[in-house]
Amino acid sequence: MNGTNGRRHELSDFLRTRRAKIIPSDVGLADGARRRTPGLRREEVALLANIGTTWYTRLEQGLPINVSADVLASISRALRLTSEERRHLYLLAGLPLTVAPQEEERVSELVLRVLDALEPAPAYVRGRRWDVLAYNRAADALADFSSATGIGRNIVWRLFRDQNSQCRYGDLPCIMRRAVANFRTVAAKYPDDPAFTELIEELRATSLEFKQLWAEHDVLGSAEGLKHFLHPEFGEFILDYTAFEIPGDGDMRMVVMTAEPGSESERKLQLLAPSLRLTLRQAQGDTGSAQGDNERGARADKVTA
Repeated sequence: MNGTNGRRHELSDFLRTRRAKIIPSDVGLADGARRRTPGLRREEVALLANIGTTWYTRLEQGLPINVSADVLASISRALRLTSEERRHLYLLAGLPLTVAPQEEERVSELVLRVLDALEPAPAYVRGRRWDVLAYNRAADALADFSSATGIGRNIVWRLFRDQNSQCRYGDLPCIMRRAVANFRTVAAKYPDDPAFTELIEELRATSLEFKQLWAEHDVLGSAEGLKHFLHPEFGEFILDYTAFEIPGDGDMRMVVMTAEPGSESERKLQLLAPSLRLTLRQAQGDTGSAQGDNERGARADKVTA
């Protein structure tokens, strides 16, 4: 079965199988002794989602009805869907993935280990709004992420509003222009996300450079480029960067920076490695919490605007 009917059939099967996986007692409902099939009944899903039983039944039966993002969000919570399951539900319902409710972004332990393994190459993870969510010690040595909190961890904000960050770039005007063009491409996918709106409006109001570049409406979808860093001890680093998509996490990207083989920057990265601070922490929240000083180098942080 293909096309719209096929997608409705998939949606029907998906809702039915997710419903069957829920243990009633886990959502505050009595198990009962007369359940002929495992999981929740349709009327129980409707109750938990605060929608009509008849309407939910029609949706699960694959009948042609209109469904809003808010209703899908309620059903997702009622069925305790994972982030991946929630994205799949929106896809089957024919809604753009970008209208799905934005959950708190977290970096997995596996990704943190990858950041560690990449050293001495600087690498960090940025979220959909370009907030820095995690980084290794090499990236911190170049960009000084650990000195910032909250909105100070946002890449775009740092470029236009943070003097400490600005002085670490040798080609700031070029980086600003590319960053705004790339960021506009991402922001267009989240037109109703207040976090994007708040950041953009603040920068337009407080940074003449950002306001002018934003008004040019340039767009750029490049995931590669060149950056010139100015380190207070080792001087200039000329590094290529590539932004890799992290599967299953929307617009989360791992940005990895490398030097041309045999270059002065490659030599400096090798010199930088032994000097990296041994404050090995993984933090949640702006204040952070120490977790075993010689255990790991990558650090993950929750960023709030």
